[in-house]
Amino acid sequence: MPMNHAHLRRLAPTPARPKRELTSILDLMPSSLELLSAASMARQGIELLSNAANGRRFVSVLTSMQSHLRAANVSVLVTEPREAPELLNPEELSRSQRRWLGQLALELYFAQLFRSEVAVVDLWPSRLGVDAAGDAVWSPRPFYLRWDPRFRDALCDIYAGLFLSDADRFELGVAELGLGSPAKALVEHFGDSNQRSVRFGSTELRRTLIAMSKERSDSDRRLHPNFVAFGLYLSSLHGLLESLDMAFDVRAAFMRAYPGSSQR
Repeated sequence: MPMNHAHLRRLAPTPARPKRELTSILDLMPSSLELLSAASMARQGIELLSNAANGRRFVSVLTSMQSHLRAANVSVLVTEPREAPELLNPEELSRSQRRWLGQLALELYFAQLFRSEVAVVDLWPSRLGVDAAGDAVWSPRPFYLRWDPRFRDALCDIYAGLFLSDADRFELGVAELGLGSPAKALVEHFGDSNQRSVRFGSTELRRTLIAMSKERSDSDRRLHPNFVAFGLYLSSLHGLLESLDMAFDVRAAFMRAYPGSSQR
């Protein structure tokens, strides 16, 4: 089923489901405000809007991202939204297609973090899915940024520490991001106890953010502005995987996307 495509394809536009996706983002706002300062949210928001306005740069970002994903053997066709084919609704997919698409989305998520300094943070089901030919197609809107290197490195340390059972690396990432008390709640969204069978959804993500807010102490510093974009990234991933209505093997996806992994 997976295909290897090396170019951007020009096809008919795909319908979107923006209202539901916007509602999911707005539902996360109250708990997010407890973790980030208004100034940090505004600064990150301005950067995202500025990037979105530069159409020529976005085309370059997509072309580069296709190369990164091909190198990671993540078999998805990357295209601009106006050139994307129509995607099948999740309800139209077979169980095996839904499982394949969900695992592919997780691999894409990790591959962007570990293999690129730039991330496109739009993985919503209106943007990433399967077309009538059975190909996986990703046509994200221009929501992208270049991570602060320290933020990205620390986030990678947390994930690598978690999935490779490297406690020192995990603690290093936690300390660098200033997570402090809420660190445990953050990693639970990827199956702290059972990473081989994890269900995703907006309710679970909201619960994670609320838990992080409750566990913060007065000594914990405000989080990095990049957490705004990271929150959008996580929210879109949860929205896609929730629409597929099944559990996914997060550990397997991480190991397939992790640079240098032999599980390819």
